[in-house]
Amino acid sequence: MKYDDASWHYGGDFPADQPIEHGGTHIALFLKWCFARGWAGELHTEEEPDAVTHVVDGRSSATEFFFKYCDGKFTDEDLNDEGNSFASKYYGDNGLYLEDYAEHFGDQMYVAPEAAHDFTRFSIMLDSRLASGILEKAKNA
Repeated sequence: MKYDDASWHYGGDFPADQPIEHGGTHIALFLKWCFARGWAGELHTEEEPDAVTHVVDGRSSATEFFFKYCDGKFTDEDLNDEGNSFASKYYGDNGLYLEDYAEHFGDQMYVAPEAAHDFTRFSIMLDSRLASGILEKAKNA
């Protein structure tokens, strides 16, 4: 299952003067947070475990990892079962991730690299959402 694809962003209403990597920054940050929680998928833990570690400890950017090892696509193969359980609700079609990102980092969407984002603040946002258990938009009755 594909959760997101950077090309959906840089191929649409995207600032012409920005690099395509900025279309994947919000995805890469989410991936980094998942990796830090130990939710990296077997694909990555077996094929490029050092690269995963380098993302988590900050030696490499998650954006570089995302474009190099994920081809700019975020799928269920990128996470383990626990990570997919969270992502399928929070990042899925009815999830709140993009709304949360826009609320907290909207001024940086598509115009700022990963390094310009406060990852501690980003992590607090996701940790709070995880703890709340409210991961999806309310269904219309």
